[in-house]
Amino acid sequence: MIRLTIALALAPAFLLLWLFKKWDEKRPEPPGAVRNMVFWGVATCLPAAGVEMVLMEVLGKSLVNEQGGFLNAFLVAATTEESFKLLVVLLFLWRKPYFDEVMDGILYTAAASLGFAMLENVLYSAGNLGVGLLRAFTAVPLHAVCSGIMGYFVGRGKMSKGSAFGWVALGLFFAVLIHGTYDWAVFSGGFFGFAPPEPAVGLLEVIVIVVVCMGILYGLVRHALRLDDAIHGPEPRPLATANAAPPFAPYGAQQPYAQQPPQQPYAPPGYEQQPYGQQPYPQQPYPQQPYPQQPYPQQPYPQAQPTQPFVPQAQPTQPFVPQAPYGQPQPYGQQQPYGQQPQQPQQQQPYGPPRHAGWTSVGPGAILRCHE
Repeated sequence: MIRLTIALALAPAFLLLWLFKKWDEKRPEPPGAVRNMVFWGVATCLPAAGVEMVLMEVLGKSLVNEQGGFLNAFLVAATTEESFKLLVVLLFLWRKPYFDEVMDGILYTAAASLGFAMLENVLYSAGNLGVGLLRAFTAVPLHAVCSGIMGYFVGRGKMSKGSAFGWVALGLFFAVLIHGTYDWAVFSGGFFGFAPPEPAVGLLEVIVIVVVCMGILYGLVRHALRLDDAIHGPEPRPLATANAAPPFAPYGAQQPYAQQPPQQPYAPPGYEQQPYGQQPYPQQPYPQQPYPQQPYPQQPYPQAQPTQPFVPQAQPTQPFVPQAPYGQPQPYGQQQPYGQQPQQPQQQQPYGPPRHAGWTSVGPGAILRCHE
């Protein structure tokens, strides 16, 4: 019985979490980040309950329960719980790089609220199957709706260029307003302290509040997706490449060239522009005629002849022809070949004055006479 009650208390929270992730499937978020928000929502349930008990003791039970529990609904319960849900988103996800869409604010804030609703629903419905079943259709969706609407304004503040304080404060205001109205209807029995309580009337009112706010949240989700398309483009972004920064190129590495779109071919004025890659005029297939191939006459390849061994031949020597003395002409027919100059014997001249042609020495005293 207890296991069935716990399963019934947890099932609506997991179903709603799947629905929010389905809305964000175009540009999904890391599963670890969503799971951490659920855990932090569970962790804030007990501190929020402690703060609520302190506020009730400080204000007094009589003041808290005045006018059908107005302060108990808006100040003690709604403000405390919604503030803790918002706090975990601002502390653990506001500066994360993957928080870059308006839809991310809706998803993360709703995940924190569903974690909070899980533990709260288990504590309220432990051992009571009827209470768990009733809260599965009222309290759990109420937490998701309030925080989802607040998450829209948180996402708008995150993506705004100016200060985000106004957007975040506006989101907290609407979440406290819806949550407080729901709790006031439950505490007062549907008549908000102006008439005796009627539980059936209060149940009908909280169902209407949840349904109307669910429609408002769906409209905000669609508007958030349109804003994200305007920021990031209409193309979907798979989870594997979501928020992935381009790889850092080492120093000196050449960056790849950006791919340029295909250029349209030039069309002269007066002619219709043809789309890229199409021929402007239909091309007729060219008939291919078989080319007659003549047999190529094959000539016998000449065989190599055996080579004769190289025998050096002696060059004939020229006979030696003596050369005439210096100053006398060379006899005809006895010219020496070019480059051969025979060596001439040196003649020793007699001692004394040179003998001159036509003069003769006679006797002593060197008497000369001339003879014809």
